[in-house]
Amino acid sequence: MRNQFKWIMAVLLMVIFLLPLSFSKSAEIYQWKDKDGTIVFSDTPPLGGGVEIKKIKEDPTLSAKPQGNISKTKSEGIREKRSYGDINIIMYTTSWCGYCRKAREYIRSLHVHLMEYDIEKDRNKREEMLKKSGGSTGVPLIDVEGILIRGYGPTAIKEAVERRRSL
Repeated sequence: MRNQFKWIMAVLLMVIFLLPLSFSKSAEIYQWKDKDGTIVFSDTPPLGGGVEIKKIKEDPTLSAKPQGNISKTKSEGIREKRSYGDINIIMYTTSWCGYCRKAREYIRSLHVHLMEYDIEKDRNKREEMLKKSGGSTGVPLIDVEGILIRGYGPTAIKEAVERRRSL
């Protein structure tokens, strides 16, 4: 019974000490060209000499952690968010529209870059708005870098700006 206990302990110790070594080796990927010029990928370096070896991935536990203003999502990984001042918004308005005034105030409070066009004064911008909106003439039409918002909706505007900040 005592011999079995010693044998089990010896196996456990070997597993505990050797298992991390096998993981660190598998985290390395090598890229090299063989004698025919074919690019080869492998988790082990090639045998012999005369080949160029390029280590393209190291053990992830040794990498530095990112710092600064970051957001993390499943699909995007770790990314730094854009500043509000880097977000461009185009708003199509009229001079008499109360919702246009409210939208203007709200968008300015976000400290984004706002370009505003009065569709009654600029025929070309009216045509541009009609193309974007699919023929709808309602104002305001707000374009947050490709995200269109019809009418004034602070929640929709904020969500669109935050989506563009995460790009």
